[in-house]
Amino acid sequence: MRLHNSNVYDEPIKGTSESVEWIFLVTSLGLEMLSAAFDQASSPTKPHYALFGVLLATAALLISIWELIYNGRKERVVLRRWGRLWWFYYPPPRNAFFSTLPDIYGLVGGISQCICSVVQYMYYLRHADNPIKVSILPAIFLRCLGGSKLNRNQRNMNTIEHKMFRKRQLLHSESI
Repeated sequence: MRLHNSNVYDEPIKGTSESVEWIFLVTSLGLEMLSAAFDQASSPTKPHYALFGVLLATAALLISIWELIYNGRKERVVLRRWGRLWWFYYPPPRNAFFSTLPDIYGLVGGISQCICSVVQYMYYLRHADNPIKVSILPAIFLRCLGGSKLNRNQRNMNTIEHKMFRKRQLLHSESI
């Protein structure tokens, strides 16, 4: 009879990279929401709120860029030419484009939020009404991205729980 350690916590913990991804997501979401709130609170008589909106939108954009750099370094992507364009690719044997559509949309959304905030601030400095209203699409997108990450993590947890259940069944059957 073989003795096995049937501890449920034997599975390796992969929390570090997931924790960093969640930190990026929550920080970006918070900054985008605060930026949108300050943009809404600003007016020609209160341009300092618009300045806070610009600063927060810029910080959210920088965090989005930082997240892409972090993921690129983690995946060890390489810069290669694709026609006339240069793009980052996963290393061989994968040879696929680096990044996903949500990552690119997050970056473009952050850039658009930053541009809208700067334009609004410039109008309010001149004591004029802003023709561009605040765009909350980046914040909505980040909330959807968080939901998809939660869903993906739930599916991964179900897979891990299933593997642990099968492992316990095998250990139990071997001990009989």
